[in-house]
Amino acid sequence: MSNQIESEKDLHADQGSHQNSHEVPPVENVPYGVAPQPVKAHWYRSVTTQAIITGIASFLAPGAYAALAATGAGGLANVEIGNASVAVAYALIVPSALVSTGFLSKVGPRWTLAIGAAGYAPYAAALYTNSAFKNQWFLVVGAIICGLTSGLFWVSEGVIISVYSEPARKGRMVAIWQSLYTLSTIIGGFINLFLNLDVKVKGGLKPKTYLVFVALNCLAPFVSLLLSNPKQVQRKDGKPVTGIPDQGFWRETWLTIAELKDPKIIAMCFLWSQSLFIPSWTSTYLAKHFSVRVRGMSSIIKPTLTIIWFQVMGFYLDRKNTTIRKKLVYTWGFLHTVILASCIWLLILTVRQDKQAVAPSWDWTTPGFAAAWVPVALATAAQGTAYGYMYYMAGYVFPRGADKARLSRIIATLRSAESGSAAIAFGINATKLSLHKTGYINLAFVLFCIPCGLYILNYVWKQDKVGAFDEEKVEAEKPAIAQETP
Repeated sequence: MSNQIESEKDLHADQGSHQNSHEVPPVENVPYGVAPQPVKAHWYRSVTTQAIITGIASFLAPGAYAALAATGAGGLANVEIGNASVAVAYALIVPSALVSTGFLSKVGPRWTLAIGAAGYAPYAAALYTNSAFKNQWFLVVGAIICGLTSGLFWVSEGVIISVYSEPARKGRMVAIWQSLYTLSTIIGGFINLFLNLDVKVKGGLKPKTYLVFVALNCLAPFVSLLLSNPKQVQRKDGKPVTGIPDQGFWRETWLTIAELKDPKIIAMCFLWSQSLFIPSWTSTYLAKHFSVRVRGMSSIIKPTLTIIWFQVMGFYLDRKNTTIRKKLVYTWGFLHTVILASCIWLLILTVRQDKQAVAPSWDWTTPGFAAAWVPVALATAAQGTAYGYMYYMAGYVFPRGADKARLSRIIATLRSAESGSAAIAFGINATKLSLHKTGYINLAFVLFCIPCGLYILNYVWKQDKVGAFDEEKVEAEKPAIAQETP
């Protein structure tokens, strides 16, 4: 029996268990080309609730760590050690992301999300022991555990948002999910700032700071288990959730790797990789040149700016009177322009600073602080917003056709690629290479991503002009013209 039929039956059975719920008309009775009538979903099974649960889990797991990462080098005084541990974790996310579709097929999104969330607490505990007792071996072990599990989390959260959402509301669902993730960095930033408010010089966060994040990480797996399975979700358009991988474990892993034959996916891999490549440079710069309390302040202001941009982007992408092609082109153009300008600004600063006999250090009371700090905030906010935007873009670059699980496999390949790039980036910054030389590498990567972005946007533009995305208004979700296959 197909996943779609099972999903429909379980959906109706779940609806019947709630006396106050409205009955959903059977999907198979809706004629092709006619949109199903909107239905009132039970709040707990609604797509919005699933986005909120996913966002809270992301808040507690990778988001809590991101609050530490926003201070630079995981908040550690030894920048090279912090970057090396992050490089190890990201390197191991590559294989764990590639096998994630096998986990989704075998245990479903809920348990895959929970297993993936469980690996963050050991890494936060390892950061604490390294800060308090200079323990090195546990930092390596914690990074290994986190890397082997968090790939599952990364892929499953992206798949949940991408395939659970109604097409017309996907922009808002992405905004809810990513805003909650980013909100953790703000709250964590206040924790970082107020526990280290008296530290006006460079160095590491106080050890007790990490204990708060260990506690948050421990809650993440339990929140993940609140997620509804695909068959239980009730969408406003009345359609069941489809697109969850359903092949055998190794078959799914092979199908995921095989997606890399498609040139569009390779181009998207570079675009997604950029989202995690540049932050290693900006966080290292922050850790080397700014006081501890400025690092704490940065973990408040940068995510706040990102959340504002997320909400504006989500509102714009869900506008009904603007074509898909214009939404994608204008959004990408704005974000990439900010990223490019910020990288050039920061590169000029680091070239000047690396020529000085004594490396400059800034507190917010130091003259020239704003000029040295603003490009970090802009680059980080633009990268974070672009990260959520890529999920929206992927839904149109790879329209959901007959094999709807393909989008899930593509997300797995993209998240694997971005993790690999992050491992390389943090590995570079774990060496003694000067910041301005690292800056040249980052600027070259940003410039290389321009033709990749133009290639993808040109494809979307052509698809949209021939009506490939008109299915967003009707029941079927099939492209208007044949898709290129790997």
